[in-house]
Amino acid sequence: MNEFLALAASVLILLGALFSLLGALGVWRLPDAYTRMHSASKAGALGAILILLGVLFATGGIAWVETLLAIAVLLVTAPLAAHAISRAGHMAGVRPQVGPLGDALERAKDQGLDQGMDQTEKAQE
Repeated sequence: MNEFLALAASVLILLGALFSLLGALGVWRLPDAYTRMHSASKAGALGAILILLGVLFATGGIAWVETLLAIAVLLVTAPLAAHAISRAGHMAGVRPQVGPLGDALERAKDQGLDQGMDQTEKAQE
């Protein structure tokens, strides 16, 4: 059983490192700030979670509460931080590379559907 846990830990840590590397490559290769941020937040969070699970298996489950708490924090904070950063970038005027669907946040602002952005812009004036 210990050999299985060691093998599972090694595989999880290597997969986590691979996802982290892919996230870093995405930051380097993707065209604009929004896709780069998406790559860094999603792949980085998944990589960190896999590494944490690998460490949990490698230690034999000694610190399972702390590991699960760290995973929960990552699952909550990574998407929220990515959303906040992308929203701040959009409000600061950083424009995305517009694809076939256009800029959905700009359309929502034009139609008056994004009330939070209007309130924030008024507060800045």
